[in-house]
Amino acid sequence: MSKVETVRTWLTKSNGDKRSSLLLLIQGYLFLSLLCFLLLLLPFSTHDSMSLVDTIFLSTSIVSTTGLSPIDFGGTMTIFGQIVSLFFIQLGGIGYMALSSFIILRDSPKLPKISARLLKLEFNLPDRYPLVSFIYSVFIFTVLIEVIGAIVLYFGFKEIGIEQPLWSAVFHSISAFCTAGFSLYSDSMTSFEDNALITNTIMVLSILGSVGFIVLLDFWLKLLRKRKHVTLTSKIILVSTLAYILVGTIFLYLSDGLMINKGLSGFKTSLFQLVSAHTTVGFNNFPIEDFKLGGLLIIIIIMVIGASPAGTGGGIKTTSVTALIGLLYSILKKRSHITFFKKEIPAQKIYLAISSLIFYSFILLLGTWVVVQLDGARFTFEKLLFECASALSTVGLSTGITGDLCNSTKIIISFLMFIGRLGVMTFGFALISQSPLMRRKPKVEDLAL
Repeated sequence: MSKVETVRTWLTKSNGDKRSSLLLLIQGYLFLSLLCFLLLLLPFSTHDSMSLVDTIFLSTSIVSTTGLSPIDFGGTMTIFGQIVSLFFIQLGGIGYMALSSFIILRDSPKLPKISARLLKLEFNLPDRYPLVSFIYSVFIFTVLIEVIGAIVLYFGFKEIGIEQPLWSAVFHSISAFCTAGFSLYSDSMTSFEDNALITNTIMVLSILGSVGFIVLLDFWLKLLRKRKHVTLTSKIILVSTLAYILVGTIFLYLSDGLMINKGLSGFKTSLFQLVSAHTTVGFNNFPIEDFKLGGLLIIIIIMVIGASPAGTGGGIKTTSVTALIGLLYSILKKRSHITFFKKEIPAQKIYLAISSLIFYSFILLLGTWVVVQLDGARFTFEKLLFECASALSTVGLSTGITGDLCNSTKIIISFLMFIGRLGVMTFGFALISQSPLMRRKPKVEDLAL
C-alpha cells in the first residue's frame, strides 16, 4: 500500500458526525505531541537530561507552536533535538491535516469528506471556501516566505558574526512564520534589539504567519486577476490587525517610563513586543519581567485577542473580537444588523464570537485559579495570569518563571497550550455532544438585564 493510500484509508475510515471529526482532530495532535515527546526522550536529543514533566511540557509547547520552555532551549538541545523540534514546529504551524491533504491531492483531484471537514475545523475556514486552492496556498506561501525570510536573516546573522548563521537563519525563519517563538539564544531576540534588519524581518515573518493563509491567498488571486475583490474576511483581518498593533503599541509605550525615556528606540521596542504578543510569535527583545503592571496588562489583552483565523497563531482571533466590537457599536446605535464595509455579518458568526469569548475567559480563569492554588505562594498573581494567558493563546512570552513552576503547574500549563492549539471552541464542541432539535419553538419571555 502506498503512502497516499495509507493516508486516504486513515482519513476515510472515520466519516461520522461533527463531534467524531473533532475527536479525530484532537487525537491527531495528541499523536504528534506523543511522537515529539518520545523523540525528545532520546539521549542524543539533549546535552543534559530533562525530567519527564519538562519533556511533556516542551513537546506540547513545540507541537502547539507556543514557545514556552522550562529549559534554555538553545543551550540544552543538540543539533538533532533542534532539527526534531523544528520539524514539529513546522508541522504544528501549517497543521497536520493540511499536510495529509496535500499528500492526497498529489495523486487525487478530490479530498475525502472527513479531510475537508477537518481542514475547516483546523483552520476555521468560512463555508464554501475553495479547499484545494487553500491547501496548495498553504505550502506555496509557507515555503516561499520561509525561504525569503531565511535568506534575509542569514545576511543579518552573518554580518554580526553569529556562529552557524545559515542554521540560525533557517530555524528562526520557520519559528517566526509558524509563530512558535523558539529561539536558539537564551535571551531570545534581546541581543538584537538594535539590529533593524533582524528584528524587522522577524516582525514581518510573524505578521505574515498571523494574518493567515486566507489573506495571502486572496491577495495572490487578486494579483493574478482571478478574483475581482478581496473577501470581507481579509479586509477585516488587515484593518483590525493594523488597528490592534498601532493602538496597542501606543498604550504599551505610554505604560512604561523606561520606554518613554528611551524615546524612538523605546517606541521601536514597544512595537516589536506588541507585534510579538499580537501575532502570538512569542519572541522578546526586552525582558518581560521588567515591564510595569500597566505594560503587562496591555500585553495580556493583546495576547488574549491573538492572531487571525486560518493562520499559525492562537488567541480568540481578530475577526471574533472585531465582530464583538461591531455588535457593541450596533447595539449602542440601536441597529438590528452588524455590518462591516457595507456587508452584513451573519448572526451565527456573532453567536460564535460571543461563545468564543465566554469559553476562552472561562478556561483562562479556571486555569489561572488552579495555578494560583498550586504556585500562588511563590509567584505573584499577575505573573501566573500572564503565564496562563500566554499558554492558552499559544504565545510563549513569559515573565521568567516557566522553569521554576512546580510539576503540577507545568502539567496545567501544558493542557492550556494544547487547548490553545486546537482552539477553545473546537475543544468545547468535542466535549459537548449535540442536542436533539426541539420539535416546538419555546415561548419567548422577557429578561431583566
